[in-house]
Amino acid sequence: MQILVIAAKEAEIKPTVEFMAAYVPTAAHIQFAFTDIGLTAATFSITRLALTQAPDLIIQAGIAGSFETGYQPGEVVLINTEQQADLGVLENTQWKNIFDLQLTDENEDPYKKGVLPNPYIDYFNFLGIRKVAGISVNTISTDTAAITRMQQNSPAPVIESMEGAALHFVGRQLQIPFLQLRSVSNQVGERDKSRWHFTQAIQSLNATLINLLTYLQQHPISFTENLPA
Repeated sequence: MQILVIAAKEAEIKPTVEFMAAYVPTAAHIQFAFTDIGLTAATFSITRLALTQAPDLIIQAGIAGSFETGYQPGEVVLINTEQQADLGVLENTQWKNIFDLQLTDENEDPYKKGVLPNPYIDYFNFLGIRKVAGISVNTISTDTAAITRMQQNSPAPVIESMEGAALHFVGRQLQIPFLQLRSVSNQVGERDKSRWHFTQAIQSLNATLINLLTYLQQHPISFTENLPA
C-alpha cells in the first residue's frame, strides 16, 4: 500500500516526518511531499505526484480557519465535501458561481450537485474523526460580507483552506482515494495572528496524522477490495 502524505508547507507536518523517520524507518511505502500555497500550485503538484508515484491513498494535512466558534483551537476534522468558493463573479453585489453562470454543469465530473465530495471518507476514517464541509479560496477571507456569503453555501462550510479543493478535484478525476485532514488554528476573518493558535493546531494535527499512519502501518489495506466509486 503506497501512501502519499502532502501539505502546503513542510512546517505543517514536520513532526510527523521526523517521527516516522525516527521510529518507523521501514515505512518506505509512506512518502511526504509539499505542494506550496494556493489552488493552482496544489493542483499541479498533486497531479504530478499522483501520476509519477501512483499512490493508493493521498492524505492532505494542514491547518485551517473555522467559520464556527464551536470548533476549538486544535480540533482536528476530516473534510467530506469541498467547494471552490471564489470561482465565479460578483455582479451587481450578487455572487454567481460557475454553475449559476452555466459554465459547468453541477453534476459534470468531478462535481456532484455542485460540490466535490469524498466518496472514500468513511472507508478510511478509522479514528472516527468528525466530518465537516470545507471551502477553498485563493484569497483568505477577511471581508464580513464575503464571509457571510460563503456561510450561505450549501452545505454550509465549517473549514476554510487554500488547497483542499485541489485534492478533491484531482482525487475524484483520477479515482485515487484521498483524505483531507485539517486542524483549526483560527477563526475565519481573524487577522490578528497573535490570536491564532499555530502551536496547538500543529500539535493536534500531527498527533492525529501519526495515529492514522500508525494504524495504516499495522493494518494494511488490500486495494483489491471494492472501494467506492
